[in-house]
Amino acid sequence: MTRRILLTFTARVPLIVALLTAVESGFAQDSLRNGPVRAPANRQFNPTEAELKRSRADVIQKMKETHAGAEKLLALHEAERQRSAEEYERRRDLYRQGLIARKDVLDAEQVLADAMSRVEEDQHWLAETDAAITEASMRDELLHLPGLALGGYSETSALLRFNGGALWSLAGAAKIEQYFARAFGHALPISALGQTATHDRLHLDHHDAMDVALQPDSAEGQALLNYLRQAGIPFIAFRSAVPGAATGAHIHIGKPSPRK
Repeated sequence: MTRRILLTFTARVPLIVALLTAVESGFAQDSLRNGPVRAPANRQFNPTEAELKRSRADVIQKMKETHAGAEKLLALHEAERQRSAEEYERRRDLYRQGLIARKDVLDAEQVLADAMSRVEEDQHWLAETDAAITEASMRDELLHLPGLALGGYSETSALLRFNGGALWSLAGAAKIEQYFARAFGHALPISALGQTATHDRLHLDHHDAMDVALQPDSAEGQALLNYLRQAGIPFIAFRSAVPGAATGAHIHIGKPSPRK
């Protein structure tokens, strides 16, 4: 199911790209208004740490604004799904009474499936964006934490970290998915598998990591973390939401996402 959603999501990328492109177009318009920035001749331009932080904060703020628009779109798609479900049930009743053809029911069923797919795609994108904004917002805090020895574990009010010694790559994602499906009877809620357009815009290297949309302190979250520790798989679990983000709580499997 997770693979199907990810494939369907990819097929419908144009809508999401349009939302994200707004972020970049805003920067482009600012550049046009202010004029081109040219470094002095024979001198390399190196932004200060303060400038990098300000730029990162601007990107995060624009991503949050895009996120708010996507939430409104989700509400519209959820209403559409509800209408489609009601129409499908109405046609099923009419078909049982012999008043309409079976094709009419099948058409309504397809409309409902499409509406459900749009809602799933919206939810997936929002979860992916929540996680990426959280990681970008907490990057400085992560950089200032003491390093962990191999096999080391630490826990704070906001983060749980484990520096597992296993050789991790995305090739191991399937095994984690299989464990979770056996344990809980449903698919692992993966919000990001490898690098995404959202991570590109936030300049995070996520090519060998996966995010799981689970609250670390939930029963499912705790079970997953225990499994990862036993397998020696590194992770960072984000407990609390970042102010201004919808949730942000998730489990990042793999090494931390350094800034590209």
